[in-house]
Amino acid sequence: MPTCEMCGRTLRLAVRGRPPRYCSRACRARAYRMRVADRSATDTRAVGRAEVQADVQGDVRADVQGDVQGEVRADPRADARRMPESTETGLSEGTLDQPLIVRTAIELADRDGVAAVSMRRVATELGVGVMSLYRYVASREELNDLMVDTVFGERPLPEPGPDGWRAKLELSAREEWALYRDHPWVSHLVAVTTRPPIAPSLMAYTDWRMRALDGHRLDFATMVQIAIMIGTYLQSAAMPLAHEAQAARATRHTRQQWADARQDALHRTLRTAHLPMVSEFGTEAFQASEPENIFEFGLQRMLDGVATLLDAARAAGDAPAGSPADPSDGGSGIDEI
Repeated sequence: MPTCEMCGRTLRLAVRGRPPRYCSRACRARAYRMRVADRSATDTRAVGRAEVQADVQGDVRADVQGDVQGEVRADPRADARRMPESTETGLSEGTLDQPLIVRTAIELADRDGVAAVSMRRVATELGVGVMSLYRYVASREELNDLMVDTVFGERPLPEPGPDGWRAKLELSAREEWALYRDHPWVSHLVAVTTRPPIAPSLMAYTDWRMRALDGHRLDFATMVQIAIMIGTYLQSAAMPLAHEAQAARATRHTRQQWADARQDALHRTLRTAHLPMVSEFGTEAFQASEPENIFEFGLQRMLDGVATLLDAARAAGDAPAGSPADPSDGGSGIDEI
């Protein structure tokens, strides 16, 4: 069922015409004021704080009626200049700070998904004017970075960690996977990109993994590649967690319930398509395809590959000069791996 874009309440489907976006006139009016404030934020940064304050103190006229129905009517020009100093819940501008903004954005993402997070929506959750957020967070991109940095910072890797490179890498992978289970939306912000968030706590995972590999005769670039490979695998494997969370919110059905409801359609497809292997797909295979089991299988195969690479590096380092494993003799040295 669709929900109100402002308060999250369930909406009734329209019999005809465009689907509704808000549950009441009050929410529609709040959304309008937020849009006006968003547009004015750009003007605010351009003209400077002194002119903004002059605008805020200017002619603000509003006609508020219909308290029972929650209907709000206001002069649009007044709304464009207004920066509320307090809220319905009593939150004042003096209590607003960056950690509170970031925490509110995280809670919103946990509840409604990262697509629901915007400067306007966070301001609405806090009950403050959207322009007031820009005093602490310069942009939505910076807010994304701060959200990622915060959740990774809540799950730091131990020092020095367990003995052995494999135990260390496995621990770091399980900790990051647990983070994605708690906050499925994080994978949307960090996965499949060459421009990762500027988040020191996230970077600390890469640094920790590289230190786990240090001293095993790998060059620096190879250690970077292994550390990033592990992170990229985890982020990609976690994407289904985010999609499942989104689907569960939209349909109110679990993955198992969704699969059960589609059994008849699946069987019809298998009868008409030539898919001999897929036709054998049963309960055991369904469980094997669960994100948790895919994560476990892929993690062990990836670490097996790292072990093979380390064995090759060790063999190349131990080989006497002139032997087939000696890089200077054109063998299978680390430079060729």
